[in-house]
Amino acid sequence: MKFFNFLLLLSIMSNQIAKPFLPSNGGRMNYFFGLQITEVLINNQLKQIQNSITRSCRYVAKDITSPEKFHMTLFVMELTDEQIPIIKSTLMPQAKLLATEIFGENIKPSSSIKGIGSFKDRVIWAGINEKHDEYSKLLDFRNRLHKLFKDQNIKVEDEYKDWSPHITLAKGKNVQRNFLQIKSHLNEDLEFGLQNFSKLQLMKIGATDPLTKYYHVEDTIDL
Repeated sequence: MKFFNFLLLLSIMSNQIAKPFLPSNGGRMNYFFGLQITEVLINNQLKQIQNSITRSCRYVAKDITSPEKFHMTLFVMELTDEQIPIIKSTLMPQAKLLATEIFGENIKPSSSIKGIGSFKDRVIWAGINEKHDEYSKLLDFRNRLHKLFKDQNIKVEDEYKDWSPHITLAKGKNVQRNFLQIKSHLNEDLEFGLQNFSKLQLMKIGATDPLTKYYHVEDTIDL
């Protein structure tokens, strides 16, 4: 009986050792790659849309995204404090090489900002024109960057989830509760102009820079 218990203990220990160690912060996605919306004309037009929405329903004002935080997310991920220095020293330089390969040397990727839509009546967003010439390059960069991080056992969002590039204008329960009052602002044909992206930023979810009012930027590469 003692011998059997000894074998059982060895079996349990071997199974535990065989499992790969994947650092975790508890299963929460806490970082993301984003491209900041910096064109003044585009920002001003998106703010006008936000103002029109809040005039239609003042309760939605609580769910309006700060214009200083307008950005387009590439994907989200789960990182620990221990992983950050390694990512900065190894993966970010690789991301820079990837960007140069896809977009070219000293050529900024761009997107045509177009359309106002919603996700499940809870998120109001401005989209990008997927028929624009540069969209396929941007999509390729996003997908290959995603693979680069996943191949290093970084926990990233589901690779099979279709990427829906957008700029969040409003998000929350007040949008959902009052959607009928604001849905007239949805218009897939509205065009806001061309945004050239100069930087790829690694940012922390929920953290705000007190000076810029933008997200806390952990690291940046020039595009």
